[in-house]
Amino acid sequence: MPTPFSGKLFTFKNPDGTEFQVRGWGNQFAARFETLDGFTVVKEPSSGFYQYARLSGDKNDLLPTGVNVGEADPQSLGLPLNARVRREAAKRQPERSPSRGATPRRWEERRAEKKIQRLRSRSLSPSGAPEAAPPPGATVGTYVGLCVLIDFPDVPGTITQAQVDDYCNQVGYSGFGNNGSVRDYFQDVSDGQLTYTSIVTTYYTAANNQAYYTDPAISFGARARELITEALDDLVANGFDFSGLSSDSNGFIYALNVYYAGPVVNNWSEGLWPHSWSLASAYPISGGKKFFDYQFTDMDNQLTLRTFCHENGHMICDFPDLYDYGSESNGPGHFCLMGFGGPDKDPVHVGAYLKNAAGWTSSLTPITSGITGSVSAGQNDFYIYSKNATEYFIIENRQQTGRDAALPDAGLAIWHVDETGSNNNEQMTPALHYECALEQADGRFDLEGKGNYGDAEDLYASPFVTLFDDSTAPNSRWWDGSSSGLTISQISASGPTMTFTTSGGVVISQMDVGPSVSLLLGLT
Repeated sequence: MPTPFSGKLFTFKNPDGTEFQVRGWGNQFAARFETLDGFTVVKEPSSGFYQYARLSGDKNDLLPTGVNVGEADPQSLGLPLNARVRREAAKRQPERSPSRGATPRRWEERRAEKKIQRLRSRSLSPSGAPEAAPPPGATVGTYVGLCVLIDFPDVPGTITQAQVDDYCNQVGYSGFGNNGSVRDYFQDVSDGQLTYTSIVTTYYTAANNQAYYTDPAISFGARARELITEALDDLVANGFDFSGLSSDSNGFIYALNVYYAGPVVNNWSEGLWPHSWSLASAYPISGGKKFFDYQFTDMDNQLTLRTFCHENGHMICDFPDLYDYGSESNGPGHFCLMGFGGPDKDPVHVGAYLKNAAGWTSSLTPITSGITGSVSAGQNDFYIYSKNATEYFIIENRQQTGRDAALPDAGLAIWHVDETGSNNNEQMTPALHYECALEQADGRFDLEGKGNYGDAEDLYASPFVTLFDDSTAPNSRWWDGSSSGLTISQISASGPTMTFTTSGGVVISQMDVGPSVSLLLGLT
C-alpha cells in the first residue's frame, strides 16, 4: 500500500502458485510480514519463494532459513515469534527501497521551495512567528486532478466510471460506506478553502493481459510506469482535453491518480503493488504541461478514502509523510491523515501543523502571557508559541465528532513542530527528533516508542492533565533543552470549545537564516 499499514491481512503467492496468508506492518519503502501464527517470513532471492526467517547474528537482517512457508512446522525450527531486526537496522531499510529513488518527486521539490519562502517571510516579520495570513504557496482555491481508470483484456473493470466520479466529486457522497467524497474531505478539513475535484477518464484497456504487468521478475515500478504511459498515450491519441487540470508554475500537473481493475495479486514491492512515485521522466502534453508525480492503486471491489486522500495530500498540498518509514515509531499515529490517518472509509483530519502550512487556518493566535485562550474544534482555530521561524508549539482542539469520530482521544492537542526535524527520528534528542511531535499528556511517549497509534490519555483536558510547562512530562522546553517559558494551565474539560490560561510571552531567538535555509533544502 502507498500509505502505512499495521497488522493488515495479505495473500502472498509463491512461484509455484501456492498461496498463503500473512499479516504486514510497514509501507511501500519497508515492511515486515508474519504468518498468522506469528512467524516472520522473507523472500529467498534466488528462488523467489517466501521462507521462514531467522535473525542474523548481529540482528541487523532477517535471513531465509531454507524452509518454504507451509513446508514444515516453524515451531520445530526453533524460531522465535515476531522476529524483527534492531531498531537501527530498521531505520536504514527504507533507503534501499527503489521507490526512494535519487530523483525527488515534484511535490517534494515544491515543499522545500515553500518552506524556504515561509522561512524568509517569517524572518522579515516583527515576531518571526508563523503569521495569521495565508503562507507563501498556500493550497487554497480550486484544484483539478486527473483520475485514470485502467482494466485488462482478462480482468475487466467492475466499478463504473460514474461510481468513481461520484467518489471523487459528489457532494454528500456515501458510496461503499465512505464518509463523503474526496472533494468533501478536503472541503471539510480546509474549512472550505480548498475545492479539489478530479476529471475521471473512461476505462483504458491495457495492451496486454494482467500477468504481463504483474510479472515479479521485472523491477518494481517498471510495469506500472509502462501501463500509465500506455494510458496517457491513448488519451493523447484520442484528443483528450487536459486543459482543465491544475499545474504548478513549472507546468507540472499536481495530481495523477491511477486506479486499476481487480485486487492486488502481487506480493509486496513487486509488479503492480500499490505505490506513490514519479514517472521515469516527465510526460509532456499540450499547453506546456506535463505529468510526473502519480499514485497507483488497485480498485478491488470497493473504493475507500484514506489512501486516496493521503496521497493527494502529497500531490495537491505538498504535505510530507509524518509516519516513520522504518516503522520504528508511529509518528502522529491516528491523530493526522499524514500519519496512520484513522479508518479507511472515514479518515481523520490533517493536524494543525500542516493545515497552517497549507493556509487553511481560520484563526491563528500568538500566545502571550496572561491570556485566556478559547479554541473551537473543527474550525481550524489554532494558538501558536514560537521560538523562531522553524520551531514552535501549535495548539488545537480535537473532538471525536464529524471527521474526527475515530480519533483516539478528545481534548487539547499540543504539537511541537521543528520544520528541520524528521518523523523518521524518534530519539527525542536535540539532534534527532520529529518534525511534528504530539505532546502526549500521559507522558508515556507511546507514539515515539511504538507502543500504540494514540490512546485515550494523549490529549489535555480537565480533570486529568491540565498543566503543560517546563517541568511537566512532557515539558514545554525547546528541542535544544532550553526553557521556552511557556506555561499552559487551567485547561478546561474536553468539549466543542475549550479554554486555557497562559504565562510566558512569544519567545523569539536571533534567527540565522542561512543555516536554516540550508537545512530546509534537504528533502526527506
